[in-house]
Amino acid sequence: MREASDSVTILDNDWPGRELRVMPGDLSKWLPQGLALGAPMIVTPYSDGPEPGYYGWDAPGPDPILNAPTQHPAGGLLYFDDGADLPKLRAALDIIGVHKNAKTYAVFWDATIDTVKDRYLHQVRIVSTGALGYLFRAKPEAEALPEQPIPIGDYIETFITEQKGKWNDEHAFSRHLSGTLGGDGDWAKESLGFGFAVENTYWGVYRLWSRPWLCTK
Repeated sequence: MREASDSVTILDNDWPGRELRVMPGDLSKWLPQGLALGAPMIVTPYSDGPEPGYYGWDAPGPDPILNAPTQHPAGGLLYFDDGADLPKLRAALDIIGVHKNAKTYAVFWDATIDTVKDRYLHQVRIVSTGALGYLFRAKPEAEALPEQPIPIGDYIETFITEQKGKWNDEHAFSRHLSGTLGGDGDWAKESLGFGFAVENTYWGVYRLWSRPWLCTK
């Protein structure tokens, strides 16, 4: 089911309504870093793919040093809590190379029912229309998408605000989050946090999610 938003258009996960090798709304797959100018099609990480090259893909891996993009100076992953200072977050997004002023992007949404296993509540993929056309091979449909009413940076803040409204209540540890990470409600209680990852710096593909974290006595 697609999540509603008052701020931007969120596409159905089966967009563009035809089968692509990798669907942009399939949030179970992560994109590798790289320019992909010499790659014939998109490659999903954690599987065998072409050797990395100057214009191809970077093979993903668990080592944070080896996992840095070879074809761009910025990228990476941020974790932060629901009290994060938004101007400081914007500065951090600048540092990791987020195209936060762009309005030509699409949003895909997902949620999980197994928060203990999956470690998130809700998530979105923010993907530039250029990436939809080139990486996902959906250029005609991507070109037909309207410009979003707010830029990416504003949408990131809007998502955070919407998630805080959904999961938090008047208590320090929201009852809506109780048990979402296996807490017992006494020694360990859940609080709201977030994650943000640059899936592909050059093409402007990002992942943003809300997540529970455990605060223990």
